[in-house]
Amino acid sequence: MCSTQTGSPVTAYLGDAAYEYDEHRFATPQGRLFADLELQQLRQATRRLDAGCRVLEVGCGTARFSGYLAKQGFSVVATDPSPDMIEVASRKCWNLDTITFRQEEGARLSFGDSTFAFVFSIRVTNQTDSQEYALRMIGEMIRVAKPGGRILVEFVNRERPFARPSKAIRLSFDQIARMASERNCSVVSRAGVLVFSQSVLNRIPSALVPVWGALERMAAKVFWRRASRGYILLVKGMDA
Repeated sequence: MCSTQTGSPVTAYLGDAAYEYDEHRFATPQGRLFADLELQQLRQATRRLDAGCRVLEVGCGTARFSGYLAKQGFSVVATDPSPDMIEVASRKCWNLDTITFRQEEGARLSFGDSTFAFVFSIRVTNQTDSQEYALRMIGEMIRVAKPGGRILVEFVNRERPFARPSKAIRLSFDQIARMASERNCSVVSRAGVLVFSQSVLNRIPSALVPVWGALERMAAKVFWRRASRGYILLVKGMDA
């Protein structure tokens, strides 16, 4: 079975790649630490949201984050370009009545303007085929957010020093902030994850992962701009 959708502007995990996604990425202490760091950013971004408000995830994968928010009482619409990922996510969330799934491509969302109180995307912008596509996707996220709504964008940080050559799409805090300003959005917060990079984390002995996690969290508070993964939280202007 094929692993990714060829010819698509965004990676769509298909077949075995979709059904084994969680097993490959989150079965180890290192993978679980990375997932916990990501979830911490999502918790901080949603802590001021009203209970029951409408939320959109762009690129939900296996619904790690959408499922969590649905359990918190939010009304979640989870989208992904892969029908197999949607199937896996739907199975995981079969007992949640506050989440729905739709097959959607991030840069061409079918939702109307100003629909959601919170829109977010994690581990997606770097899996697009171009910077232009990634920015179009962020533009769509802003479009479907309500005035006063929040938008959380995660990205591979091109400002990280000593980054190895990669085909992954990299963005910067300032680049996204400028784009947001042009669309009547302002920056609420900036944060970073994995100051020491995922490749370093994967080499840490499992027994030392808790200690490494504490060190990582402390370093990210100071050196967030140089972290390998960036998070920028935006708020859409009321007169948008």
